Amino acid sequence: MSSVLVLNAHAKSGLVAIRRLAARGIDVTAASSMRWSAARFSRDVDRYLIYPDPARRTGEFLEAVEGELARGDYDVLLPINEQTVETVVHNRSRFERHTTVPFPSYEQLLVGLDKRRTVEAAREAGSPLPETLFSDEASLADVEATLGYPVVVKYPFGEGGKNVYICESADELERATRRGEERFGVVLFQEFVPNGGERGVYTLYDASTTMVGLTVQRRLRSRPPEGGASTYRETVADPDLVAVADEFLTSLDWSGLAMVEFRIDARTGEPKLIELNPRFWGSLSLSTFAGVDFPYLLYRLAIDESPPPVLEYDVGVRSRCLFTDALQLTERADRLRAVREFLTPSPRPCTHDIVSLRDPLPTVGQVAYYAAVAYEKVTGSPADDVSDREAPTPQRS
Repeated sequence: MSSVLVLNAHAKSGLVAIRRLAARGIDVTAASSMRWSAARFSRDVDRYLIYPDPARRTGEFLEAVEGELARGDYDVLLPINEQTVETVVHNRSRFERHTTVPFPSYEQLLVGLDKRRTVEAAREAGSPLPETLFSDEASLADVEATLGYPVVVKYPFGEGGKNVYICESADELERATRRGEERFGVVLFQEFVPNGGERGVYTLYDASTTMVGLTVQRRLRSRPPEGGASTYRETVADPDLVAVADEFLTSLDWSGLAMVEFRIDARTGEPKLIELNPRFWGSLSLSTFAGVDFPYLLYRLAIDESPPPVLEYDVGVRSRCLFTDALQLTERADRLRAVREFLTPSPRPCTHDIVSLRDPLPTVGQVAYYAAVAYEKVTGSPADDVSDREAPTPQRS
């Protein structure tokens, strides 16, 4: 029987991938560093494993996953979030003796993970970008003179709006720069692009850089509200934006997953390339609900099949993550309007990242997950609850 090991089962896109693969008759083992997660309670999970945190205990994580692959019979290893994708691909030789890792080479992957490399690649391709400077090439005086305030400071690595700061003064700029250089050696400075809308082109390319999966989404709400991971979004038709993203990705001879994020400049209407994300995106549920089964397409490419391209999708459908959409209410200045928008039913077909009548128990698991994360923030103790294990073998349940 076909079988996939899905890592980061606590991520909502991990749960979506699990549900879609199981719907195709594929045996899914879900794994996470978190003891509690939505996926642990899903009817579509055959087994749930707990592994050491890849950020804090990288060596033990690698041993644990490699050991599970050696014991099992998996067609595909599917990491989900940035930390685990980077770690798995960087060490792919350890895993490809046992299974397939459906991601591009590590050097190509870094073009998406490292924001400096993304900017440099986009410049070379002639893609539209916010004006950008690097801290090892420009002084803070140069930044102030060239970009003005507000100025956006980005650290090279970070996902979902993390490590991105909007600085309104010289003091804020100096502090953000100092912190970033201490952690990463260099930071990026970008002009602040007035928000005329945020859109993403969500794609999958085969080994010959042919697009085989596509959706375009516009962001309706996000957390944090000023820019971050989307909490509520809608599919749209935007062939011009698809052409811009495709030109960029084909210039890289891209293969695998890619989400190219743009912010529309309210001053000019021009899209500016903000990010290249080389993994499953947080709004994966919307892509699948709109008719493009990215997890299954990726699986078929991984096992050397050639699925027909799915480049048409339903436009005007919506999805949201009920949990994070509720949390963004507390962070908005226009609180009453935010509550009203949150409670207003969608005028268009809408689904949820986690909540499902067919598979209801992951909602309970997600509550447990947030409780575990809150516990970690309050106590400083790892919420994965596996730090005292001597053996790096995943726990089965």
